[in-house]
Amino acid sequence: MKKILFLLLLVAQLAHSQYNTAKPWAYWWWMGSAVSKEGIKQNLADYAEAGFGGMHIIPIYGVKGEEKNFIPYLSPEWFEMLDYTCAEAKKVGLGIDMTLGSGWPFGGPQVNQENAAKSFKINEINGIFELKIDNTNQKVKRAAPGGEGLVVDHFDKQSVQNYLKPFETFFSKKNYPIRAFYNDSYEAYGANWTVNFYEKFKKLRGYDISQYLNILVKNKAETEIEKRIWGDYNETISDLLYTEFNPVWTGFAKKYGKLTRNEAHGSPANILDLYAQTDLPETEFFGSKSYDIPLYRQDPNYEESRFGRPGNLVLKLASSPANVVGKKLVSSETATWLGNHFKVSLSQIKPIIDESFVGGVNHIFYHGMPYTPPNEPFPGWLFYASTNFNQNSHFWKELAQLNKYIENCQNLLQNSKADNDILFYLPMYDLWQQPGPNNQTHAINVHTILNEGMFSGGLGKLAHNLVANGFSFDFVSDKQIAKSKIVGKEIVTEAGQKYTAVVVPKTEVLSLETLTFFKNMAQKGLKIYFENQLPSKVNGFNDWQKRQDLFEEMAQNLGVNVSSNLIQSLKNENVKSEMIAENGLSYIRKKTKTGHLYFITNLANSYHSNSISLSSIANSVQLYDPLTNSKKFVTFRKLDNGKISIPLVLNAGQSVFVETFDKKVEGVKISNPEKVLTNKIEISGNWKIDFLNGMPYLPGSYVAKSLQSWANNSDTARQYFSGTAKYTIDFELPQAALKKAGFIDLGDVRESAKVKLNGVDLGISWCLPFQLNIPQNLLKKSNKLEIEVTNLSANRIRFMDKKGMPWRKFYDINMVDINYKSFDASGWQPVDSGILGPVFIRY
Repeated sequence: MKKILFLLLLVAQLAHSQYNTAKPWAYWWWMGSAVSKEGIKQNLADYAEAGFGGMHIIPIYGVKGEEKNFIPYLSPEWFEMLDYTCAEAKKVGLGIDMTLGSGWPFGGPQVNQENAAKSFKINEINGIFELKIDNTNQKVKRAAPGGEGLVVDHFDKQSVQNYLKPFETFFSKKNYPIRAFYNDSYEAYGANWTVNFYEKFKKLRGYDISQYLNILVKNKAETEIEKRIWGDYNETISDLLYTEFNPVWTGFAKKYGKLTRNEAHGSPANILDLYAQTDLPETEFFGSKSYDIPLYRQDPNYEESRFGRPGNLVLKLASSPANVVGKKLVSSETATWLGNHFKVSLSQIKPIIDESFVGGVNHIFYHGMPYTPPNEPFPGWLFYASTNFNQNSHFWKELAQLNKYIENCQNLLQNSKADNDILFYLPMYDLWQQPGPNNQTHAINVHTILNEGMFSGGLGKLAHNLVANGFSFDFVSDKQIAKSKIVGKEIVTEAGQKYTAVVVPKTEVLSLETLTFFKNMAQKGLKIYFENQLPSKVNGFNDWQKRQDLFEEMAQNLGVNVSSNLIQSLKNENVKSEMIAENGLSYIRKKTKTGHLYFITNLANSYHSNSISLSSIANSVQLYDPLTNSKKFVTFRKLDNGKISIPLVLNAGQSVFVETFDKKVEGVKISNPEKVLTNKIEISGNWKIDFLNGMPYLPGSYVAKSLQSWANNSDTARQYFSGTAKYTIDFELPQAALKKAGFIDLGDVRESAKVKLNGVDLGISWCLPFQLNIPQNLLKKSNKLEIEVTNLSANRIRFMDKKGMPWRKFYDINMVDINYKSFDASGWQPVDSGILGPVFIRY
């Protein structure tokens, strides 16, 4: 039996390895599951041509007027379409994932009252406390036709098994070639109890919590006993997701040789442990943020106070357990609500991709692409909360450029291993000592975690300080510590990942098991640092006084470092750090078979050119530009401290890979340091602008003496135009510039530019900074510049709303704007379009 199981797993892994995970994948919403074979075939062909690696099917609410085409979810007809999709996807080299449900979270018509999510309420009558259990009655959000129903009880194994029975029915008859099953972010509102909770609690915690309903009725724990009871309650809720939910659905996936993708965030649990249980931990880059990159635009209507601020600490909650337990891929739901509909540009997307890579993500999933029938007029079928990446997007023609950039990056990131030095203990027991704000539970909501959640206080400050001072770390849980070993002067996790130090932020409550591990570390001379204080309390209520005495006795002779300035303590002990961050750059360092790999991105505006030091021993160094797909070996200096120094020109918005080699690479050409091009000439004169293609109608050509938005003109056709215009100008250059290599700086571009100089195609500029290289010998005395610029579709949708043209035709939430108000573009001002300049030749 073991041999058969091994062979099944081997076959599954070989099948999975055939998929291209370096290319970006995307959420693919089947609206009403109103898909046709012809539409599926055309959509998949388009996606493959645009440079995608795969699609993730999510059945969702439908489109009004398409009711006759709705295919009930989990019907034989639905699985016929799934079968056809998998076959067509294979033909064009795409993989297919699917949600194990409709909308989110798990739930549907197969969930009865007994198996539905539950909550508790405690009533007091004459000093007697009575527990009442009710169903939350939450239904699946954004359900597809046929997928409507109650949310399942995530804390009960049998309920989850019953939920999966319809999937079992079909997959047992035919094992459809899905790559991975998916579980969306945990949003089971109000769920805080389950069937047989008393029995499950007693088995896990060793006592009867029914005797302490007088404590569970409270909204604040004040006494020592109350805090311990609440700590046990919250830990039990966490353990039930770990033992009764995750193993059931992941076990179902493994039975059929599928991988699992899981968004554990939102769960009232230690999400590090939940992420670790799945093959592909998935995080989320939700919302908009400001980058200090010249000309970068943040959507001004995004409400950070309401929806939170994304950041790479959030991403590390998924990438850390992947590193600790040895997962190759870390995926991310990317560009959710990055900006308002019809207003998101590729230049806004690239920085969040770069920050995602820094946070440890290496398997991008765009959010996303609604299936749209091939002949559906603009704007097609739309999902309310996404950046639209499908064929109706204004950046569809240029999307292949971003996709290729991501593929170039992820090829390297997926074929290297994490190289972080520090384990950062996540103090969940401290959090669990109080009833949580979400119906007594502590849901780890990544949307607001930086504003008002776990990272909003001292914990987040310490993590940010570590990053700012070049210390690389992974978050770690108690369960993961328990599975680690001490080998020599390193902590080695169950996956063989090695770390040289542990950091414990200000923590009050700790388990005896974790304290024992820390003591063993200290006794063997390993580096462990406690911020400000030692933990003073053992976790849990059962037999707590005896365990507390043992805890205090152990803590007295712990022999660890307690520091009020952890950063300085780490520096004093020579814990490995990088000075890259001190230069204002963001990075991730990884290990390769031949040395180290750094992905470095400039998401600020403090660094432009200098020499940077790297904490890697090297005998050869190579730079790789994933945007241009160009490599070169460069000169470098070896420093006295064992580090190396390399010259680096990296403007705001740019990124580069630096690969170091332990052994000298023979037979390669070494390039001289890149020069900063200080000579520049502004291109000015009469710009001829011709509108090539677009909607709602083509404006007439015109000549402009200065560069400004074409939508600023009183010509209403230009105000509403969405499409491509061609800028043409003839210009003269001085003798000193002729035949010189350099680049063209287009200044402010709205939104992408295809450039020809003297008839030579320089490429497409779609991200910040808007620059393209000029090869040697191309610049002449008399020159001709041609630039084809494509703008956003915002002005076109403004026209449609002003005219009352019907396009909002979706069920459920229909269309809302970025602040969840009814979408209406009729009151928008014209969005800037074209080249705003100034345009320079730099040489």
